[in-house]
Amino acid sequence: MSQGRHQNAIIFSRYPAMAAGLEQGLQGLDPQTAIHTVESHEAVTPQLLRKATLAVIDLTGDAVEVEQDFQQLRTLYQMGHHISWVFLIPHFARFTAMQQLLWPGSLLLPNTFTLAEIQNFIRNGEGGNYLGEIDGAAQEGRQPLTLSERQVLRLMAKGWSINQISGLLKKSNKTVSAQKNSAMRRLALRSNAEMYAWINSPRGMRELNVQPLESLGK
Repeated sequence: MSQGRHQNAIIFSRYPAMAAGLEQGLQGLDPQTAIHTVESHEAVTPQLLRKATLAVIDLTGDAVEVEQDFQQLRTLYQMGHHISWVFLIPHFARFTAMQQLLWPGSLLLPNTFTLAEIQNFIRNGEGGNYLGEIDGAAQEGRQPLTLSERQVLRLMAKGWSINQISGLLKKSNKTVSAQKNSAMRRLALRSNAEMYAWINSPRGMRELNVQPLESLGK
């Protein structure tokens, strides 16, 4: 998923109130973005797809509607490989979404996310699957990591120090350390050794959306 300004965006939602909220959110990120809101797949024309660099797809609906969405989206993707796709997924459809919508650069979010959370993910410009980690957090009886906490741990997973992360994010060492410590409390990790063990575990890499270090050099 690309980071930065999107000159043209598409919003798909069956629900006008949801579409209006998403439109407000995108305008909050960049008032200059030209936004095209549609309520049906038929309204997504090849011309719209050619111009768009961002598509926010709200898949809220019943099981039959969502299954039809999956079928139509595969066709649309063939005409929109260049687009940053953001999908808002209902809980019952999360496994199918993971199987069918994890395209290069696509972003999968629960449709229960707040507008501010959706804005943060789009602003950050990183794709990935954020469906399973929310369920995993709930199963462990904890709150999910915040975007800032996840960002700090993701960089630490790549070998960055607190000083380096502070410089990259333009935050003080104290702030970055506080976010790291807050993440450790959420994860019930009592030491840096436990934190790095979690970061390098399959669950940690899945939740942070990072690759094993040995695979990065391939």
